[in-house]
Amino acid sequence: MSGTEQRCAREVTTAGVAVPLRVDRVTGGPGQPADTLHCTDIEGTNVRVSADRSLVPDSTWETDGWYRFGDIRRSGTPGIELAAPSGSAVERIDAPEQRAHPPLTDLDDPWLLQFGASTERVAVTVQPRPTDTVEAISADDPESFEIGAVCFAYGDGTDTAVYHREEPDPEDERLLLEHVVDDLTAAEGATLLTGGADRAPLELLDTRLEAAVDGDGAARALDGCFHADLDRVTDSTEVDSLGAVAQIEHSPVRLDSYDIGVEPTAWRADWDIDTTALETVSDPRMTDRDYAHLVELHLGETDESVASSALSQCLKAYASAELSLLCALGEADAVDRLGCPRLGARAFEQR
Repeated sequence: MSGTEQRCAREVTTAGVAVPLRVDRVTGGPGQPADTLHCTDIEGTNVRVSADRSLVPDSTWETDGWYRFGDIRRSGTPGIELAAPSGSAVERIDAPEQRAHPPLTDLDDPWLLQFGASTERVAVTVQPRPTDTVEAISADDPESFEIGAVCFAYGDGTDTAVYHREEPDPEDERLLLEHVVDDLTAAEGATLLTGGADRAPLELLDTRLEAAVDGDGAARALDGCFHADLDRVTDSTEVDSLGAVAQIEHSPVRLDSYDIGVEPTAWRADWDIDTTALETVSDPRMTDRDYAHLVELHLGETDESVASSALSQCLKAYASAELSLLCALGEADAVDRLGCPRLGARAFEQR
């Protein structure tokens, strides 16, 4: 394959093209219709590829091996940038010639860019508020949750915005999300940094923007931004925590740092602690489940013993706690080569 014929990940179309990729790691396994390949393209961009298991050459993918995928296309699935469908031609090849990722100013409306090429970065956290007694919220079910808080940190994190619910009425969520739409519109073209492990924060936000705010502009507010899923960085490093990658100590929010007027043993009394990350019912570390309880306490304000100001500070601290970690990660060399899709180009599954 000549150098002029080689394509990189950002040149992949929805119709499908031939692309050489190095397989760095494989997840998935027997019983699953597709493997997830963590790959690197000729520009050094790290992308995830959903590859039908029928495509595996010689029964196994060789890590650090280069392959030519004959028909690879953009994926419409969150968490996967590219897809190699069944029937695609895949062959083992020698390492092709490498080239540098161009600066963003040289690209014409790209659907994917390398994180290191992004010029404007915004860390985002999203804190859902489960509805009624629902505990298992899902981005596919807009009735299972509302938005409790959305927080932004710009650049190095010195400039932040924390939007948190103050009233139980759905109108309060709509007003919060309108602020979010304004901020996202102003940040068009920026790369949004998220963590959240399996919570899929942008999918949750997208679901509620479409359900709770009128107008096509709200439903498409995320589409002009790129997305850096920083949880991916542990896939390509030898450390198992984002704090270690960022080389900072990231501590959980502690309930005993806020005099909210009620002890955690009061609302955790009936919890099965063994199913949580806590050691005891009095463990001061705050969790999503604690947030779900305390946000209702805050919005209801029926308990006069609760210190509303301290509780509000506690909830906002928890909702925004990951911002400093995300901003620090944005400066780490380990994330520079992450492939960041434009959200409008990827599209969310529920649309």
